[in-house]
Parts: sequence; structure tokens; C-alpha cells
Amino acid sequence: MRSRDAVTWLDGTDFGYYALCPAGHLDDWEGTEADEVFAAAVGKIALPGRGEVLTIGGEALPVAYLPRSMTFVQNAGSDEGIDVPAEVERAMGARGWQDAVEITLGGRYFLIDSGVPGADTEEEDRILVDVPHGRYQVQSLFLGLPLGEFRLHRLRRAKD
Repeated sequence: MRSRDAVTWLDGTDFGYYALCPAGHLDDWEGTEADEVFAAAVGKIALPGRGEVLTIGGEALPVAYLPRSMTFVQNAGSDEGIDVPAEVERAMGARGWQDAVEITLGGRYFLIDSGVPGADTEEEDRILVDVPHGRYQVQSLFLGLPLGEFRLHRLRRAKD
């Protein structure tokens, strides 16, 4: 994990996918739960008795979470000088956001490499993510900038 421009990044994943694991079940995460979503850049799995888990991936890209916009950012290649939070804020009103999955979330989570047992993760191997309880539509957008490319996945309250 590394911090840059006040953004904390997980440097990448050996398995190509990250999981938003409920914090209370981190030690129970075995590292094989997300095997069924390997065809999707954004997916969800149901864990009996633990709710739904959001998965993000497709490639072993560095990832960060921006709580203000409730957006996961995958760095697909960028210069060090990009103000990632500002660029993501500007992208919030952009056209082209695509609906991915709808998911029920709420509480405290850890964003981790999906293929690593939770008990084997250290503090630098995870990002703490707090999500208000609710039903969310996950939307994705490819953000191409002159100095970099990012994949964005935001949580938006689902419409009833």
C-alpha cells in the first residue's frame, strides 16, 4: 500500500480482483469466494450469513477508494502529478457511466486482494471502507486524461 496525493493505494493484486469484505468476517475470508466472478470487471457474490460482497478487477491494477464520492479508482497508468480526487470529482457528472451491478451494503469493510485469505492480510494489504446501509447501483466509467487513465466504479443509491 502506498499514499500519494492523500490517496491510499493498494499496489495491485496477484489474482486480478479485489473484494469488499465485511470487516467482521475478514478472518473468515478464504480467498476463493470470488472465483465465480472472474469474467466481470465489477461483480457481486453472496456469502451466506454475511451479505453481499462487491468485487472489482479484471486486471492487477492499483486501486484506491475515495469516500467523498464513494468511488473506487483503478489506476490504469498515470503520471505522479495527477490530482486524482479532483479528476474523479470532475468525472461525477460525465456521460458514459455504465450500470454494473446492484448490491446491498452497509457498515465497515476492508478492500482486499480477493485471492488472499483475510487472516493473512496485514494493515498495508487492505483499505478500510465505511458504507452507509442501503441498496446501491454500482456504475463504471473509463476516464482517459492527458496524463493518465483510470477505471472508476462508484456507489450510487439505487432507485426504488
